[in-house]
Parts: sequence; C-alpha cells; structure tokens
Amino acid sequence: MKKITLLPTMLLLGIGIFYSIQKLNIHLFEGQNSWPFLLILLGLTFLVSGHFEQDTSAILPGIILAGLGIHFHFASKIASWPDYPAAFLFILSLGMILTATKTKTGYQQGLIILAIGLFLHFFHKIIQSLTIIENGVDFIETYWPLLFIVIGALLLVLRRRR
Repeated sequence: MKKITLLPTMLLLGIGIFYSIQKLNIHLFEGQNSWPFLLILLGLTFLVSGHFEQDTSAILPGIILAGLGIHFHFASKIASWPDYPAAFLFILSLGMILTATKTKTGYQQGLIILAIGLFLHFFHKIIQSLTIIENGVDFIETYWPLLFIVIGALLLVLRRRR
C-alpha cells in the first residue's frame, strides 16, 4: 500500500480553515480573508509538510508561495516595501539558497539570482553614479537586458558542449 504524504492533508486543512473562517465570519486579524494570506497559508503548508517528511523539494515552492503572499500583503501597507520585479528575484533566490542548504548543492544558482536581484534593486543608483560617462549611460540603460540574454545563451551553449 502506498504511503499517503502529508502535503495533500496539510493543503486540505489549510484551505478548509481559510474558507471556514470566511464563511463563519470569524475575525482574527486584518487581511485574513485576502488572497495574499491564502498564498502565505499554502506556502506554509508546503514548508511544514516538507519539514516533517524530510522532502527538500517542498522548500522552493513553499518559500515562493509564502514569500509572494508576504510581499503582496505588505506592499500596500508599508510605504518603503519594494514593489517591483527585484522583490520576486529576492524571494526566488531565498528559496533556492534555503533548498541548497538542505541538499548541500546548488548554491550558485541562488547566489546568481540574488546578485541579479541586487543589481536590479540598485540599478537606478548605479546609473546615476555613471552620469559622468553620459554617452554610454543611455545605451546601458536601454540594452542591459540583452546582456542577460547573451550570458544565458552562452551558458546554454557551454552546457551543451559538455
């Protein structure tokens, strides 16, 4: 007989609790009926089931779901909260780095995504500091995404040659 994993059990419990609180009009805290809270709840179910079952593959989706839920919950409440694509890269890199700490492999991918996120986070400050070289700043500001495409393509070609 196959072993029933904890994830479906936790998902059913989490979703059931979420909608029961709504239907029974139980008020525990502000924002409890929002979809960001549902994302946090789903992310936590992945993390809890992954922890108890020693399943490292549940860390990344758990961090992504919980991180996105936290991001969307606080983006409208805290003025200084980052509300741009770099925040998503920070969440993804956190998930990848935490997965790597459990599996003892794959740190490079998490650190690369973290570096890209930091670059995007400080992009305008970097561009402002380059105003000394005004001729190339517009070019850099327009075509920097192509640099990522070229680097990605080169890595793909190098990987295929192995």
